Amino acid sequence: MEHQYQTVGIPTARDTDGNILNVMSIDVEDYYHAHALENYFTRDTWPGLEKRVKDNTLRILDLMDEHETKATFFVLGSVAADYPALMRDIVERGHELASHGMEHYRASDQDPATFLSDVTQSKDLLENATGKRVHGYRAASFSIKTGNWWAFDVLEQAGYTYSSSTSAGHRHGVGPATPNVPFRPGSGSLIEIPISTSRVLGRELPTGGGYFRLVPQRLFRRSVETLHTDRAAPAIFYFHPWEIDPGQPRARVNLKTRFRHLVNIKRMEQKVADTLDQFRWGRMTDVFGDAILGNTRSTVGSEMAGI
Repeated sequence: MEHQYQTVGIPTARDTDGNILNVMSIDVEDYYHAHALENYFTRDTWPGLEKRVKDNTLRILDLMDEHETKATFFVLGSVAADYPALMRDIVERGHELASHGMEHYRASDQDPATFLSDVTQSKDLLENATGKRVHGYRAASFSIKTGNWWAFDVLEQAGYTYSSSTSAGHRHGVGPATPNVPFRPGSGSLIEIPISTSRVLGRELPTGGGYFRLVPQRLFRRSVETLHTDRAAPAIFYFHPWEIDPGQPRARVNLKTRFRHLVNIKRMEQKVADTLDQFRWGRMTDVFGDAILGNTRSTVGSEMAGI
């Protein structure tokens, strides 16, 4: 099946000193939402589990304040429903609020009607909590793929102007056939902004999450510098509130899952702090400006990905 996309030319955003501005993004979900633990913290147990997302998100907000950094927070609708005051705090501190769907279902596990209901409900919850329009969406586990390319049209129908739901290097991603730069996934105006990847030990790995916890800081720094020097492109970074929480409840999991979920979790907050110092960061709206606000002015190329 062929999926048409058009890469989008967007001027590189820089700070007042001429440094490339990168995207800092946080996927706001609790520890039990992580797909690595879905066979251990099943959905029927969620209502009775300890909730830690509010306090962890407040710690991240304080960390961003300390380093004078603004970020984009992709928040689950269920978290927004539980903590509307936290949503207002995010916006009042100068950050962008965006949607992560309602209950952390993969987009690839939903049909179009269910997906439309999901992304519309989550958008409404966020906007009603803050009075601010929500422009962006990120699928759980970057799960918009070639088999559910229709999701981009649904997002535009629901009123989103951009998505950040693909990654060539993520285990749930779409693979190397899609671009690793912003692109229009169809004939509409919605822009997809993939998570950045870098080559580590012969593999393309996303710049964030467990991959960031796994690799040494010097390798991450080199990968961002390579994006800057080779492509004059920003890094699109992400992490989760539970990744700075070594005290979170532990499930009885196998060794592979334990490693995947908890590797270097005690060092994560300091690694993020170091990263905030090493590079310049901002919101999606800072880095991509008019392109994601529906005012894209230039495009580069048109390709057909036969997938």
